[in-house]
Amino acid sequence: MILENIVVNKEIILETLHTQWSRDPRDGKALDCLHFDEYCVERLEVKNGINFNLFSVEAGLKAALKHYVPYVVLYKLGHNPSEVEDQEKLEDVKRSIAKNVDDNWSEYHARIKKDYSRFVEFLSSDAKFYS
Repeated sequence: MILENIVVNKEIILETLHTQWSRDPRDGKALDCLHFDEYCVERLEVKNGINFNLFSVEAGLKAALKHYVPYVVLYKLGHNPSEVEDQEKLEDVKRSIAKNVDDNWSEYHARIKKDYSRFVEFLSSDAKFYS
């Protein structure tokens, strides 16, 4: 039942794209969970794949979102992927999330373009660094 809910629940995905993570007032930095754009650059190196024409900006964003959502969900639960006891169930969840992204990509893509417009421009440019 949980997997079926993930497949149809768009709010799970939209929440992960929300840019206002709780911030530590002492240093103004987000907690140790990366924002979507940071995750794309620091963990997945999406810009390199685009620069080498391995995939388009849109394809890179879509693939990144499929990886980012499980990362955020596990972060909120206080786990790393390696700490999950039932790895088969974790893979089922990841497949369900990927299906959700595929089924609702136009809505998620519109949200990414709106909330991360500067980042999308950066991915489309010849710029080497994102700041």
